[in-house]
Parts: sequence; C-alpha cells; structure tokens
Amino acid sequence: MVSPANSNDRVEDNKATVRRMLERLSAGDVAGFTDALAPDYVRHCQAMPPELQEIRGREAMHQWLVSNQATFPDYHEEVECLFGEGEFVAWRSRGIGTQHGALGPFPPTHKRMDLVIIGMHRFEAGRIVETWTSWDNLAALTQLGLLPGM
Repeated sequence: MVSPANSNDRVEDNKATVRRMLERLSAGDVAGFTDALAPDYVRHCQAMPPELQEIRGREAMHQWLVSNQATFPDYHEEVECLFGEGEFVAWRSRGIGTQHGALGPFPPTHKRMDLVIIGMHRFEAGRIVETWTSWDNLAALTQLGLLPGM
C-alpha cells in the first residue's frame, strides 16, 4: 500500500513533469516533451480535423508536435494552474503562437492566436499514458483570420 506521503510526493513529481514538459516544448524541444510519454501513449482531443481527435503512440505525438512547431515556430504554452490527485494531473494553460506555416488546408496568415487549453494527463510508473485535452477551435481559427468574427 502506498502511504499518503508517498502518494503526495508522486503527485508533486507528476505535476513537475507536466510543467517541465511544457517549458521544454515552449523552448522548441519537442523531444523534451515527448520523453515523458509512454511508448503506447494516447491523446484524446475534440480537435479539427477529425484525424487529430486521437493520436496513438509517443512517436505519432512527436511527429504531430514537430509539424505544429513548423506551423507555429514561436509557439509557447504558459501554465496557469495544475491540480493533481492520484495518477492524474489536470492543467489550464495558454497556448500562444503566430501561424507562419500551413494549417491543414489554410495558408500561413502570420497572425497570432492566444488560446486557453484545458487537459488532464494520466500517469503510470512516472510516464504519461493518456491525455484528454480541449481548446476552442473556432476561437483559434477566428484569431488567425481563417473565420469571420461574430
């Protein structure tokens, strides 16, 4: 049985891992982000297009992040809060970047987006095995000038 003190230490370690991952990603170090993922990692998201709603495997996530970095080379994500309990760490962050590459069928707009991202990671043995994340796709497309404002 895991003692409450050990459980609290594990939660704090997991929260530190999430913070470190986002710091590395913000510095352009995709491998520094994906190193914390389990090989059979799964990300769930209500993203557009539908093929991004589930990404399976650490390598597939790495490749998606590399392509996203090419689209938003100045992308950085700022953690606003982290909560942990048991094997889960939930976060709220802001993802900020300028679209300098193609975004699916959309050419570069050279406009900036600033989005709230909310998600939760599930850890096993110190690695992230599953993530659920969400952001406002319509807000992103509107900020990038790809949809008319309301």
